[in-house]
Amino acid sequence: MIDTIIDRLNKLQTEYNLAKKKYSKNVIAIAKEKKYIEQLELCKAILIKVGEDTQKELKKYIEETTTMALQTVYGDDYEFLIEFDYTKRDQIEIRFFIKHLGIKLEPRKDTCGGGVIDVCSFALRMICLTLEEPDVAAVLILDEPFKNVSAKYVPLVGQTIVDIADLLNLQIIMVTHIEGFIETANNLIYI
Repeated sequence: MIDTIIDRLNKLQTEYNLAKKKYSKNVIAIAKEKKYIEQLELCKAILIKVGEDTQKELKKYIEETTTMALQTVYGDDYEFLIEFDYTKRDQIEIRFFIKHLGIKLEPRKDTCGGGVIDVCSFALRMICLTLEEPDVAAVLILDEPFKNVSAKYVPLVGQTIVDIADLLNLQIIMVTHIEGFIETANNLIYI
């Protein structure tokens, strides 16, 4: 009977030692996993920070460039603004505004002149081209891009097109019915 008890105690001691080793291995594995998770969290924080900084820089670039195009054509009373709406789950909604004489207008809802929208649209397209990889295409074809611009602003828009084409090293081919663009064109083809 004592031998049975001793055998049983030895088996229990062996099981205890095995369990203790397994426990030690698990503690080490858990510690490694915790460190790995901490590293992943740090990487996540870095990526979020880089994303936020990039978003701020891009927002500033787009606002300044589009504002410059608007002000070149329509004067200093115009400003282009971007706002981010974070209320939707896991999505950012971006809203564009045009500020004129201190009033913030949303182009899709408020009354904005079609020419103003045309100039903003053109500037935004040019910005997209500058962000493309590889470099911007050599030729850009536009079909009636400024059909809503008032006649008195056409020379300024034409000069803006020339300046942007020179800046981006683009050849712009534009289809238009607006005679005022003739002064800024290098070549004309009448159809």
